[in-house]
Amino acid sequence: QTTTSIAISLDMPLQVVQRVLKTYRETGEVVNEQQMDGRIPLMSETAVEFMLALLEHSPDLYLEEIQQQLLLLHNIEVSIATIWHTLKHLGLSSKKLSRIASEHSEEARHEFTMAIGEDSPDHIVCIDESTVNVLTTFRLNGWSHSSMQAHKHCNFIHGTRYVFSI
Repeated sequence: QTTTSIAISLDMPLQVVQRVLKTYRETGEVVNEQQMDGRIPLMSETAVEFMLALLEHSPDLYLEEIQQQLLLLHNIEVSIATIWHTLKHLGLSSKKLSRIASEHSEEARHEFTMAIGEDSPDHIVCIDESTVNVLTTFRLNGWSHSSMQAHKHCNFIHGTRYVFSI
């Protein structure tokens, strides 16, 4: 097929088809490799992956703590601004943390719902002793992807719970 017929069948400009064919003949690929513009990044890919793993494990870390870990474990001295810009570039932002109990079990909740569902709501009495959050120094903000909620798993000390069916 000629380049003109390809351009017509794909509804593309002729120059685009010619450029793609030229690139394919020269490199064996239909697009050129992206070349980096600007300065060489201060943080290596390994350091960025390490930083992401740190935040996945502890989303409530402060930027200063990330900076200290990078210096201690990767011997990389970067500014807090660099860390912040890197996180922003990766699509992470600081937001309010929602606390999830480490003991949280969807399966146990489902089983309870199925068992209690047989009784009439008028016949159920619930008694619950208070739950205490062990992490009283819990941080309120954490890092997460821009489109996702930030979570922190917490340990709670539970009192005894009773459910009576009359």
